[in-house]
Amino acid sequence: MSQDAFEARKGIGLLGGTFDPIHQGHLALAASALEQLKLQQIDFLLAPRPWQKSVLTSVTDRARMIEQAIRGNPRLKLNLTEVFRPGLTYTIDTLKALREKLGGNPVPLVLLMGQDQWANLKTWKSWQALTDYANLAVFNRGKKRLSVPQEITSWAEGKTVPPDLITASPSGSVCFFQMAPHEANSSEIRKLLAEPASLQNAIKLESWLPHGVALYINTGFIAPSINFYGYQKASAHYRRRPR
Repeated sequence: MSQDAFEARKGIGLLGGTFDPIHQGHLALAASALEQLKLQQIDFLLAPRPWQKSVLTSVTDRARMIEQAIRGNPRLKLNLTEVFRPGLTYTIDTLKALREKLGGNPVPLVLLMGQDQWANLKTWKSWQALTDYANLAVFNRGKKRLSVPQEITSWAEGKTVPPDLITASPSGSVCFFQMAPHEANSSEIRKLLAEPASLQNAIKLESWLPHGVALYINTGFIAPSINFYGYQKASAHYRRRPR
């Protein structure tokens, strides 16, 4: 990438979630958003206790796994704003806090959300005020389209811009972009880790987990009873087999 192309990038993408654990699908989304939305960086906004989701792994372990996953990429950052705020986690409160932290700096903030979150936006606290503090970028991982309430689509009509213009203003806009489907899923990863080791599961985990995250899980910090080493041995044996 040329220096001019890099300098043309601006704004911070905000990718929120429990990341239990972070996986290659999250990294693929970040890479797609950086490219299509012309962002300078992506912040992984770790949610310690989101009000719409249960969490199984400690926030400390999840933060350390994010650090392992993004190590070596200066455009990916760990953001602990929600971790240090007591009580339930609401996105509107996080965006207000981030704007206050920026002071008068008109840095574009771009909140990334999936199509399922977009379809359920009316359940979010003060959802119509989100664009007072940030832009919204809605991604779709495949061809499937969800039904979106008319109130949401009408609200977004006058705010919608092309993806490459989402950072033209600090807040107030909405865009939609596509990304390639990815099989990795945090719930499925936890399920595989809880099962007896097998070659099939080992191959999936090896492709779904960033290397540093797999090593961190293998230390036993997450759950000492999980035999991730068994998956690594099975996978290594598979790679050594003659083809």
